[in-house]
Amino acid sequence: MVDREALDHRLAKLEELLRRLRQLGTTDRETYLGSAELQAQAERWLQLAAACCIDLAHHLIAERGWRTPDTYREAFEVLAAESVLLPELAHSMAAWAGLRNVLVHLYLDVDHEVVFGFLTNDLDQLEEFAVALKRAADEE
Repeated sequence: MVDREALDHRLAKLEELLRRLRQLGTTDRETYLGSAELQAQAERWLQLAAACCIDLAHHLIAERGWRTPDTYREAFEVLAAESVLLPELAHSMAAWAGLRNVLVHLYLDVDHEVVFGFLTNDLDQLEEFAVALKRAADEE
């Protein structure tokens, strides 16, 4: 059985981060690329949002007793295999796991154009993920 309180707490954090990221995403490209402060803010919030999704995925997988993934990316593959996510969304979420790894481990090589692309084009994927996780938790 899914610990609804734990799941809802993480979903609420993801929703909060999405609100902040959407607001930050209204910044024009030149302003964003010229501001180390905005870049740092975006990087941290994107990292937290990706981590939230990874945590949610692992939480549901563990609660349901599904195959344990070896990587963050694989967690989304497991959710697709268990029909929680459509394959396209699982692929997109794997890219979010990759972004998280870059922000955490390869921080010296962050491409701010790529980060800006996530910020301005890909936030809907996080929302779709949240909806899918809520639906899966409700299906118990």
